[in-house]
Amino acid sequence: MSNMAAVTMDAALAGRNTGWFADKGIIKVNLILCISLIASYATGYDASMMNGLQSLDEWNAFFHNPKASTLALLNAIQNVGQLVALPFCAVACDHFGRKPTLLLGAFILLVGVVLQAAAQNNGMFIAARGILGAGLAFNITAAPLLIMELAFPTQKGQLVSIYNALWSLGAIVAAWTTYGTFRIMDNWAWRIPSLLQCLSSVVQLGLCFCIVESPRWLVSKDRLDEARDIIITYHANGNPNDPIVVVELEEIREALRLEREAQNGTSYASFAKTKGNRLRFMIILAVGFFSQWSGNGLISYYLTLILDSIGYTSQDTQTLINGILTIWNLVTTFGFALLVNRFNRRTMFLASTIAMLITYIIWTALEATYERQTNLGGTGDPNVAKAVLAMIFIYNAAFAIGWGPLQVTYCVEILPYNLRARGLVLYNLFVALALIFNQYANPIAVTAIKWKYYIVYDVWIFIELIIVYFLFVETQGSSLEEMAAIIDGEEVRDTIIEGVARATDMKIETVDEKRVETGVSNVHN
Repeated sequence: MSNMAAVTMDAALAGRNTGWFADKGIIKVNLILCISLIASYATGYDASMMNGLQSLDEWNAFFHNPKASTLALLNAIQNVGQLVALPFCAVACDHFGRKPTLLLGAFILLVGVVLQAAAQNNGMFIAARGILGAGLAFNITAAPLLIMELAFPTQKGQLVSIYNALWSLGAIVAAWTTYGTFRIMDNWAWRIPSLLQCLSSVVQLGLCFCIVESPRWLVSKDRLDEARDIIITYHANGNPNDPIVVVELEEIREALRLEREAQNGTSYASFAKTKGNRLRFMIILAVGFFSQWSGNGLISYYLTLILDSIGYTSQDTQTLINGILTIWNLVTTFGFALLVNRFNRRTMFLASTIAMLITYIIWTALEATYERQTNLGGTGDPNVAKAVLAMIFIYNAAFAIGWGPLQVTYCVEILPYNLRARGLVLYNLFVALALIFNQYANPIAVTAIKWKYYIVYDVWIFIELIIVYFLFVETQGSSLEEMAAIIDGEEVRDTIIEGVARATDMKIETVDEKRVETGVSNVHN
């Protein structure tokens, strides 16, 4: 009985081309989802922009050559803004819908970016970045939910992974913008990069009438006809008699019914009520912190300090390296995002963590060698410096195997509908807390103890590897509802599967009879 729902979904898709360009419905929904996919642009842009700005003489002069503690505040305040907004994100997503929450975030983000670009002093720049962070919180909570719940069934995992990979798209634009503007000998050298962070918000607000609401949210609000119309238009290519319409709607309805029976109300306390939910919480906690505490925070926000430590000190060299690194990150993360359906989630996480650990140990040894040479009164070996630079690129590729594309995908997959928005808020909360710690600790620690700080990450990544091995479960299933049920065990999973199968059997037979009556022999598009 455990494969019944999978067979039903497979039967609905049998003989049908489910590729990216299979039919007009799939093409249209993927184009619509591009509006949500670019939400991660602003987050990636922010990290790369702050890296680039620290290399600009004009920015440093305007903000009075900020030291490590001031740099930490300028970077961390964005995440403080996220923390302030996060408690309201799940409420907005569940009460008002994924689409309005996405657009609210885009608007607040736009206000913050404009103020940031117009900043006249440190205080205004800090306040603007706090507002910007609040907008990001709403935007990046709603976007992956909308993508996962609206995407064609066989493309959900890949699209949410691509969403996370597009973090690098924003990083590329920021890095190459600062590489170009450092030649401007006035404050527009940093104001232009600051302003371009609003590009994703402008696109989302400008195309707001094209965005489609989540069918799962509509069903949860008893707006079944609207949900059915969306599934017919985009998943069934306009054919109301396609079996996928019945299967998807009944899977959603059955899963929501069982969730409502299992819990009286939904709150963050629900994560403590059952063994499955406690495991979900621990996984989300691990993913949120590990995604930022694996040494990548040094590269994302303080690449300038790393490059200074190995002799690359000129602003043109630093901005060029930053620009090339962002392109490398996009290629590797996007490439692995396209492969997420071919490998198990645990396999990708474990391979990524092992590769990161090996790379970081080598990086630590090379950094120690170079700094020891300079401490003896000489100049560091340029070949060692190049090797450190190579390790940075190799480390980023290792991160891209699993942690780059899968962190958001995995968190959404393990969550049932009633906890999905709150679970994603918790993930973003843990990410923001990890980033705040990183942004304060990293510049101070690197400046104070130099290469020895890398040993901390060597040990920590090894701890991460152990936790991933024993804690992370494999998510499999033909639908989002079945994936979320896996973590509750076979009994709960089978209950959902059996309920969906019973609900869909009679309706699929009715659809088939109608097709015979109308002379339609092929039930698939």
